[in-house]
Amino acid sequence: MKSRSIYRSKPDHVAAAAEARAQRGVWVPAALYPARESAAGAAKRVRRAEGLRAYGPAGAFEAYVASHADGWALWVRWVAGDEPVPALPDAMTVRVTSRGDGPGYSGVGIITVTVAARCPQCGGPRGWDTVAPIRFPEDGEWYTADKWTNPCGHMDLYASVLREARTRPVPQPVAERPPAALPIAAPPAPGSPAGIVLAAAEERRGMHAAQAARLLHDLGMPEAAEVIRTEMAARKGHMSAKAAAHYLHAGGAR
Repeated sequence: MKSRSIYRSKPDHVAAAAEARAQRGVWVPAALYPARESAAGAAKRVRRAEGLRAYGPAGAFEAYVASHADGWALWVRWVAGDEPVPALPDAMTVRVTSRGDGPGYSGVGIITVTVAARCPQCGGPRGWDTVAPIRFPEDGEWYTADKWTNPCGHMDLYASVLREARTRPVPQPVAERPPAALPIAAPPAPGSPAGIVLAAAEERRGMHAAQAARLLHDLGMPEAAEVIRTEMAARKGHMSAKAAAHYLHAGGAR
């Protein structure tokens, strides 16, 4: 299914947020910017809901910026709720056919390449989770390559994927943070920010860090709530309430 067009003279964040809320966990094109800095600044405001009230509360939306054929695209998705949503990988590894660079027929070969998990045309997520093998005969032999479907509707030709793999370096994954759910040697004190969040997370399975931040804010602990929001933004929204409690107890806030 093709995504909504992001060609517009002025970004309509209200419409983008509404579309994202209607399909939780699905990436939606929000705006197109001429400069990467402008798009990156907008992505930060989306995650923190700063100046863009349609994306509130802070941490309810994820956002990323990717190269677009006509500039820099901002993509957003709504992640608030109890159940976690799958993270978007930085890269995908697939098997594609190679038929040589010369003008004549040189047979077929299968090459395994790693490319970005975002569409080179619009920046939207590629069909990394739809990759499946496809077998085909040629010259009396059977070969196996991969096929996938991009949600944005743009089609990846094998020749284009090969060129991309040769000319565009794949972004290196961000170094993983220490596991957030390591056992706590001494449990947090009841009534402390970490203790309150941990107790709430144990009662409400699948509680998100954004909900934990709202709970602390409502209880008059805005500093601890902001600590959670800041760390949640650094993790691009992938943070449970229990992980937030461990982070607070480990030194994020006292």
